[in-house]
Amino acid sequence: MSRSYFWIRVRFDLLVFRYLSQRLRMPVESHNTPALRLDDERERVHRIYELRREIDTPLDLFGLYTLQERQVCISKFFRRLGLSSLKDQRILDVGCGTGAMLRRFLDFGAEPRNCVGIDLTPNHVQSARRLNPNFAFVEGNAAQLPFHDEEFDIVHQATVFTSVLDPGIKRAMAFEIMRTLRPGGHFIWYDFAYSNPRNRNVRGIGRAEIQELFGGCRLQFHRVTLAPPVARAAIRFAPFFCRTLWAVPFLRTHYLCFGQKL
Repeated sequence: MSRSYFWIRVRFDLLVFRYLSQRLRMPVESHNTPALRLDDERERVHRIYELRREIDTPLDLFGLYTLQERQVCISKFFRRLGLSSLKDQRILDVGCGTGAMLRRFLDFGAEPRNCVGIDLTPNHVQSARRLNPNFAFVEGNAAQLPFHDEEFDIVHQATVFTSVLDPGIKRAMAFEIMRTLRPGGHFIWYDFAYSNPRNRNVRGIGRAEIQELFGGCRLQFHRVTLAPPVARAAIRFAPFFCRTLWAVPFLRTHYLCFGQKL
């Protein structure tokens, strides 16, 4: 990739993300649009994820870059809490896929017997059980979590809420997360801050909406993840550009949010 092509690509992506940032400030729903029923929304999300295959790509530079960024932030968060290990923490991953994030928690000292994942897609749950026989996986709906009140010390979700378009169901999911989280427990959120007008199956969630959904939490917000089109172009040209461009807040497209249940 030539240097001139790279900067043309970056300038183009800047224009795209300026447009997306304007979309974020616009109302995300019309008062004339009826709320989808829970069953309809579940089937819609289920169809979307059935068309996708969650594939671990350990040699993908972009995936490694974003994962390392999240792991560093999460590690710093737990260290600020005074935790040197997650050994005794009971952890739930909502929308766990094939269990990739739960495996990452092992790096922080979590015990497999304390790790639980739930996912809507049967194929993901089957793969998760095959890949992680020491974890517990449940096929189910995040708006109706089949767990006891205050059962978990940590609940994690990544790119689940932005796949749900119905605001009532999103509120139900947030309620269920708070119900299953013990007082003083921690919730970790990683998701898109921007809507993508080319993908009507997802809707970005900004800071104000997260605060509304999790009003019972003390929240900390971090803007992370260099915009994927920019990051992928930068990595192909020269990986160190990712760190340089990441320093531009406007180009970070996700929220990594830490909440503590009051």
